[in-house]
Amino acid sequence: MARDATESPPLSRYQRLHRRLFYNDPADEIDLQPHTQERLVKKSELWGFFFFGFGYYSWPNVCASLLLPILVQGVARAASHLESNPLVVCPEADADIPPGDRCLVPFGWIYVTPTSYVLLLNVITVLCTIFVTLGVSALADHGRLSRSIMLFFCTLLCIVACLFFISPLKPELWWLCGVTFVVAGIFYGVTINFYDALIPNLTKYHPDVVRAKVTFGESSKEYIDAKVNVQTFLSGGASGAGYAGGLLLIIIVAIILLFTDATLLIVGYCLIICAAYVFGFMCLYAKFSVQRTFPPLPPGSNMLTFGYKRIAKTVRKARKLKTLFYFLCTWFILGDGLFATSNMAILIAQDQLQLENTSLIIAALIQFIFAGAGIIFWIWMQNSRGLSPLKTVIINACLFGLLPIYCLLGLIEGCPIGLKQEWELYMLAAFFGFFQGAIYSSNRVVYAQFIPFGHENELFALYEMSSVSSSWIAPLICTAIIERSNARQTWWFLATQFYIPAFMLLFVNVDKGRAEGIAFYEAEKLKKGQQGDGDLAEMTGGDAELYFDGQKQDLSKNV
Repeated sequence: MARDATESPPLSRYQRLHRRLFYNDPADEIDLQPHTQERLVKKSELWGFFFFGFGYYSWPNVCASLLLPILVQGVARAASHLESNPLVVCPEADADIPPGDRCLVPFGWIYVTPTSYVLLLNVITVLCTIFVTLGVSALADHGRLSRSIMLFFCTLLCIVACLFFISPLKPELWWLCGVTFVVAGIFYGVTINFYDALIPNLTKYHPDVVRAKVTFGESSKEYIDAKVNVQTFLSGGASGAGYAGGLLLIIIVAIILLFTDATLLIVGYCLIICAAYVFGFMCLYAKFSVQRTFPPLPPGSNMLTFGYKRIAKTVRKARKLKTLFYFLCTWFILGDGLFATSNMAILIAQDQLQLENTSLIIAALIQFIFAGAGIIFWIWMQNSRGLSPLKTVIINACLFGLLPIYCLLGLIEGCPIGLKQEWELYMLAAFFGFFQGAIYSSNRVVYAQFIPFGHENELFALYEMSSVSSSWIAPLICTAIIERSNARQTWWFLATQFYIPAFMLLFVNVDKGRAEGIAFYEAEKLKKGQQGDGDLAEMTGGDAELYFDGQKQDLSKNV
């Protein structure tokens, strides 16, 4: 039968793939755009979001978890002195250290082992990150600054990362490595907070979510399912992109270290390459991303103190967001344990197994490969088997707890396993990677459902304070355990960091938490006496004009 002249020719496989990845349905502009004040999310904006995750998540996955512990501990070890005689520099080989003696390095007015030095730096980093992040996070929920602030701090991180080579090059400046470590951690923490806060905002203006809202209403099951599906896609996609980017970066770093002498100076140079890597993908995000307009700061607000006052005001209303803050408490324990477990495995591999940097790089490669497989598996479980994000977190937490339990076998005299051999590190890296990505992405999805509109950045600041970028309780306790006994005794404590939150999560009611977030937002609108965003009621005429002009500019770009 002859083809109708008006019928479009069939699309090739490449054209179908291109259409799925980049095509924006023009009908969305006509049918959905009138129902939202901000421009709809386009495919190019989603690509920018994932590009940033591809590059930026490489920093925690490669630099913060692998290269920086190697560099900082190595620099501290080279600057350490014997405990028995502080005037004698520690021998390079551990076998040459006198029996019963230890290598110590100054940390303020006390002396600690190089392993404890790294953990204490993490504590300082976390406290500083909390202070800075809480100060700027609420500012990002106002005006048109959130995108600029995120790019600014990401750029600062890339600049600071280029300074790590100085301490290995000039050993007398060994302390500079610790200072740079803290500063880089602060910049990373602020940036990742703003990035995670994009998830609820992109979800709100995603065509699938807007369509479900218009068709079925905000209280419908279809609307809630659409939000969860988009949040899972964004969170899981960002984690998957991050592990893919980390895998590519770790391959580049591995090639450099394998074909050089892999000294601490080379590790410092690798961090410069990592900084360029992150900066390149940040530029791609800057090209495709969109700055949405939020209400301006209330009249008379001080930019330096507004963030702290607003977050304090929100925390004081914790009783109205009971589920959100309860979930934060569980994630505080769980995220703390995840971060400390990864660090302790690396430090034990360096300190007790005496593994070379090459072995740690191989372990990282294995972790990234299994992390990618784990992301795909757990998203498949959620989509095809109906496994909710909350159940995914609980299951993964219970399985994660097996890792410190296995390592406790190393305390049994004569037991050949328990992280005593090199192959065990590779096995545990595969185990850790398979569950790591799923637990982080699923946590973000659950938490994002509890956040009232207009509080995304400030409440994600609290989330990041409790996550891997801001863990401090576990490193502090592990340091005390190491100073009193040995590093392997820390596994007793770390095992509790998984099973206590898993038990607590059994009492989280997602529907109740979502309802509390909606009620909180509605109460703010009612208090302001206006059926709009609460902050809009405090605008002056000029502020309101700027706000709506910004929205008109965004919408004009969408046409």
